[in-house]
Amino acid sequence: MKKYAVLAMMMLMISCQTEELTVVENQDETESAADAQLLSLVQSVATHDGSYDDVVDGASCFSIDFPYVCQVNGETYTVNSVEDIENFTKYDTLIPVFPVSITYANHVEAILASYEEMEQLAQQCENGDLWNDTITCIDFNYPVSLSLFNPDNSDFQTLTFNHDRDTFLGIQDIETQIIATINYPITVRLENGESITITSNEILRAEILNIIPICE
Repeated sequence: MKKYAVLAMMMLMISCQTEELTVVENQDETESAADAQLLSLVQSVATHDGSYDDVVDGASCFSIDFPYVCQVNGETYTVNSVEDIENFTKYDTLIPVFPVSITYANHVEAILASYEEMEQLAQQCENGDLWNDTITCIDFNYPVSLSLFNPDNSDFQTLTFNHDRDTFLGIQDIETQIIATINYPITVRLENGESITITSNEILRAEILNIIPICE
């Protein structure tokens, strides 16, 4: 049931108008495939983008949480934001002072105790062993408000997502609600700063699919 509840939620989270959707287990296979594709695309957009600090950790599958301290070309340097590292290049040597906390693409957090651990993770990322199904050049404009109805107990609930992490983890948490509506329209923001109004699932799917080749 969780699978179908999640599909229902996400199809409506990214749709427009006060649209209602009920997903049942014997729905058409083509429709199910379309729902699953859209769910996967939304999750990819809502992942944590770990590419902004590749000059430090050498991997886009995770990022180091601010603040932290680096040894930069023999000098101590405090990193408090993206701006603090954006002028460095691959020719600079930035070595974090361990331990550091990191966030993976799926928003899971962990602690790295040594440079060797970070190198191992970076190698796993390069080899494709770490989950990194991310789409980085389109983002949701938050907040996104979602209304859920559980027909089993006639319970109504409103969820407000304020961040990609809320959206990503929210997908995993909802199990029984299978009817949902969203306050819309919603907007997405492209990498060039342009905002696009989304009014249906089909439009969102098309926008994401069209942007993927640009991201890559």
